[in-house]
Amino acid sequence: MKIRFFLLDIDYITEKKGLKIRLWGKTADGKNVVVFVQSNPYFFVFPKDIKKAQKDIEEILKGKNISVKGIEKIEKKLNGELKEFLKITCFLPQHTQKIRDFIKVLEKNRGGTGSIIEEYEYSINFYRRFLMDKRIDGNCWLEIEGEKLNTNYKVDLALNAKKIKVLEDISIPELKILAFDIETSEIAGEKQIVMASFYGKAFKKVITDQKSDYPDWVEVVKDEKELLQKIVKTFNEYLPDIIVTYYGDSFDFQVLMDRCQSNKVKLIVSRDKTETKFTRRARISSARLNGIVHLDIFNFISNILSPSLQTEVLSLDAVSSELLGDKKIEVDYQEMLEAWRKGKNLSKLAEYCLKDAELTYRLAEILLPQNFEITKTVGQILFDVSRMTYGQLVEWYLSRKASEKNEIIPNQPKYEQVLKRRKITYIGGFVKEPLPGIHEKIAILDFRSLYPSLIVSFNISPETLNCDCCEENGHKVAGLNYWFCQRKEGFIPSVIKELIEKRSQIKKKLKETEKTSLEYKVLYNRQYALKIIANATYGYFGFAGSKWYSKECAESCSALGRYWIKKTIEEAENKGFEVIYADTDSLFLKTKDGDIKQATEAFLDYINEKFPGMLELDLQGYYETGIFIPRGAAPGTAKKRYALIDKKGELLIRGLETVRRDWCNLAKEVQRKVLEFVLRDKDIEMAKQYVKEVVENIKQKQILLKDLIIYEELTKPIETYKQIGPHVMAAKKLRERGMEVGEGMLIMFIITKGQGSISQRAEPVEFVSLKEIDSDYYIYHQILPAALRVLQVLGVSEKDLVS
Repeated sequence: MKIRFFLLDIDYITEKKGLKIRLWGKTADGKNVVVFVQSNPYFFVFPKDIKKAQKDIEEILKGKNISVKGIEKIEKKLNGELKEFLKITCFLPQHTQKIRDFIKVLEKNRGGTGSIIEEYEYSINFYRRFLMDKRIDGNCWLEIEGEKLNTNYKVDLALNAKKIKVLEDISIPELKILAFDIETSEIAGEKQIVMASFYGKAFKKVITDQKSDYPDWVEVVKDEKELLQKIVKTFNEYLPDIIVTYYGDSFDFQVLMDRCQSNKVKLIVSRDKTETKFTRRARISSARLNGIVHLDIFNFISNILSPSLQTEVLSLDAVSSELLGDKKIEVDYQEMLEAWRKGKNLSKLAEYCLKDAELTYRLAEILLPQNFEITKTVGQILFDVSRMTYGQLVEWYLSRKASEKNEIIPNQPKYEQVLKRRKITYIGGFVKEPLPGIHEKIAILDFRSLYPSLIVSFNISPETLNCDCCEENGHKVAGLNYWFCQRKEGFIPSVIKELIEKRSQIKKKLKETEKTSLEYKVLYNRQYALKIIANATYGYFGFAGSKWYSKECAESCSALGRYWIKKTIEEAENKGFEVIYADTDSLFLKTKDGDIKQATEAFLDYINEKFPGMLELDLQGYYETGIFIPRGAAPGTAKKRYALIDKKGELLIRGLETVRRDWCNLAKEVQRKVLEFVLRDKDIEMAKQYVKEVVENIKQKQILLKDLIIYEELTKPIETYKQIGPHVMAAKKLRERGMEVGEGMLIMFIITKGQGSISQRAEPVEFVSLKEIDSDYYIYHQILPAALRVLQVLGVSEKDLVS
């Protein structure tokens, strides 16, 4: 039989009959499918003497009592040149590493015969290799021809595949998405789950074990064990395609797993009816549900989306506020504990819990299409891609393209190599310090994908560096003794060129496509996926753990970037512009006389004619007024410190406290208001008066405690911190009170009055009242520095703001 289905997940199983890949997905008419495919893992050996190497390998394996499925001679490109390799096909995924370790002794530098030079691709994940080999575009539509099977899985159809075809189809079937969230409380010295909430399309549910007068969507059970059983039952009855959490890898599923084990409840959610397991993904362990995708939105936001967000606080509340224009229901921790212990206000607690699941669901609705397009670009599945950093996305994209172009994928560097690389430095991008003060009628220009354009234009790739054929006439790097080949296109430039050209074609198509259509949304997300991968490639050259690491390539990109921004500044000044500020790939211009728009358009036409290759300068926007703060004008080290206001009165702020997480909300609000007084109203006196009022309110404690909370993330386990900052101290105090604290957790604390350093006086917000705050700390370390960051440039001093 033949079926079409949308791939959602992939894994593999080992049976008596051999190794099988499992493809899980959904048909257009809503049927859940699993497809079994026979496949075998393999790796490559680069021999010095191919016949001797094969003979030596066979001899070693005889003595080790391990067999291989086959050894064959093939041709692959290594550093752009076609070479002979041995392809060793194994029976099990774990055998690739094992056999590689056995035969490594044949290398000359290990005292062997020298018949082997190196082994490659032995550590590539088996199912990820399968996706690359079959040219499967991540979560995409597949056509399967095969035989129908019987299984006890929670699916409508199972097939043994004979043929697999990747289809061109931009649609996504209607998927059952279920958001999940839990609330916990300390009971009898243990963290227990007291509420669980679910939210899906036309579905909402809260389960709790404490009686009260609840709405009809709340189900009351007798104890925590029954609550856990009901959670498992809800998952299995709803049978979602995707389970969405916010911080679920590190909290919700971790706690759920622990409590299930303590209560002897089996956490069986997967479609193959096996218990939930945790698999390592980057720095975290992730809850893996076979056949059901667990999407932890926090990971994607933290790794990929955060640079484009205004907020640096990545809590569900802050992210929902920015992306959805909606917030959590306000309930502080003390109120929550009290509600639970005294059995009061439990209905509000249920609404609070459900709201978290609702916000998580709505975030998934807007972020899933983006995620799916990234999976199609990288060629891997949602579970993995949603947890990848920029560097990992680039690595898997390059690996996919290497497989397509018959290139050998370089090995992961050893730990010692990584440590050595981390010590190597080079000069970064050029920054022209801003002209301090207020400026009017500003144009911002930036290079369109500066580093990707330079990589393509100058053919920057490890194998094209300092080639023998182009020493005299290669692509020279200004200020460095490097050149890149003019004759043969490098692997990485060829890949990035495809990305840039694809994105350019999509952007043209977007202009002709109806904005409300499905096609527009898909194309927009696709060009975004192409953009983030192309822009991250330069950083990947210099990343110590990179498979395609090249300090020379990273340094060359940086040097060429500096050369062309300086050249552009020089040309702009020659054309009568005043360059207020420049940073890496952008320039801030104003004209000494004449119309800024007219002058800018003429300059763009002129300068783009002069640029080589794909290098191009774009208009980012026009702004009515802006304030620029030079480094050293006030405390702090951020290189980008400015605020601009456009014709609509909207603020664009960079590098100031309003967009940083380590300042309380009141300090951020003060700075934003000061910027509005200065840029919108052009009234410095009003700004000063406003700051004085806030200072007085703090002294009189006429403020809200929540506006004084400082947020800081624990980026590693508490024990590993050598410097004990306020957030680490607050985290320790939380743990001493029996609360679970771990890496990645956002710590919320208040600085209280009393003896000792600021760190010693940092207290978790849950245990502080307004009367305990250190007013002087908030005035002199938060409010005044935030205000003076703007006002000091305009001649205002601390004395002017404190009576």
